[in-house]
Amino acid sequence: MDAMIMFMREFPVIDAATSVDQLRMRLRGNELEQYGKAFIPEFVYEVIRRLPRFSSMRRGHQQDAEEFLGFILEEMHDECSRAMRPSNAKVSSGATTPTNGMASPTSESPHPHTADDGGWLEVGPKQRAAITRSSGAIATESPITKIFGGKLRSELRVPGMKNSVTLEPYQPLQLDIGAPHVSNIIDALKGLTRSETLHGDFNSPRGPGSSATKQVTIETLPQVLILHLKRFQYDSSGGTQKIWKKVGYPLDLEIPKEVFPQHKRGGLLAHGGLPKYRLIGVVYHHGKNASGGHYTVDVRRQEGREWIRLDDTVIRRIRSDDVAEGGSEEDSKVLAAALEQHKSDQTQGSNVYEQIAAEEEEQKQAEKGWSQVNGMASTPTSVNKKRSGAANGNVTPSGSSGKMTPVNRASVKDNKVAYILFYQRVNA
Repeated sequence: MDAMIMFMREFPVIDAATSVDQLRMRLRGNELEQYGKAFIPEFVYEVIRRLPRFSSMRRGHQQDAEEFLGFILEEMHDECSRAMRPSNAKVSSGATTPTNGMASPTSESPHPHTADDGGWLEVGPKQRAAITRSSGAIATESPITKIFGGKLRSELRVPGMKNSVTLEPYQPLQLDIGAPHVSNIIDALKGLTRSETLHGDFNSPRGPGSSATKQVTIETLPQVLILHLKRFQYDSSGGTQKIWKKVGYPLDLEIPKEVFPQHKRGGLLAHGGLPKYRLIGVVYHHGKNASGGHYTVDVRRQEGREWIRLDDTVIRRIRSDDVAEGGSEEDSKVLAAALEQHKSDQTQGSNVYEQIAAEEEEQKQAEKGWSQVNGMASTPTSVNKKRSGAANGNVTPSGSSGKMTPVNRASVKDNKVAYILFYQRVNA
């Protein structure tokens, strides 16, 4: 946590005001381009080097941005929990970590009607009882879970038995985008909550041939909703592949009612309407392969109108239209042609060893771009001269100072697609 505070203090505050409107009035155009100099966050690298959960991440190597983000949030949550815990408190041995992100506490108070197996009875629509349990819950709620954490509701319906409900924390929310019918994040959210039929022995009083129905819905939403578009999937024929179709996302998002439990929909509509969010950040992945590539970020500034694009040490102002363009849906004809071209590119090599060699060369070239991060910059004097211009978007970095990930003939800058979306809750 100390390292993250030091990291934030590296970014100078241009101006401050008591409201967004006042901030807009105070800011001047030239102030918005005072980005400062590029820097190496050695204090952050030094801390994460000592943490066990980062042991698989070697400095200077390509890593998954979503996995790194999850580790950072988990570590910050753990540190906050330890600081908030009374000195004489004992850590519960029954805490578990869910598979869909870091553990987040449940907010339910103890229920007077409890089930024999540790759950509680919940009365749902039409006075139907359901046995409700929490999965992956921990005792201490931290500022991190309050800001970024939500809960999913998984409901299993077996004929002749009480419904079984499991509440599981999420952070971020994982969205499958591989299905052909998913063209935007609304489709992906609805797909997350689509019911599925399960076959098996559920000890139903109606016999072993009975089928069950499972449906996942969103129980609670956080103040900052992180959506992870699952672009990398395992293909038995070719290993891990990248799903590089464009998936539409709006600048202003209204969560569809279909993703909430049936008994909550009426209350949402009666109390201010459906939850609304505005986009505040996008992480993009560039490159055709899942094994490498390049990340860039678009961030909305605090005054709400300005966006900036960060590409290594190159920073520049962009319009909201530029961000919205990245969230446009894929044209089906363009996508079909691109897929054919991708298949053709994969078969152009005379044999599989040439393809492997090409990927290794791309990885090698990409790793050269980390020369500054690895502390291998040649001359400090030349580094300092180039940092200021590069950080302000006036100079494309060259040499070993602030070097962007190099591009080869395959160009890792191709196939730019959104990978992680950050949405902030808009309070009515």
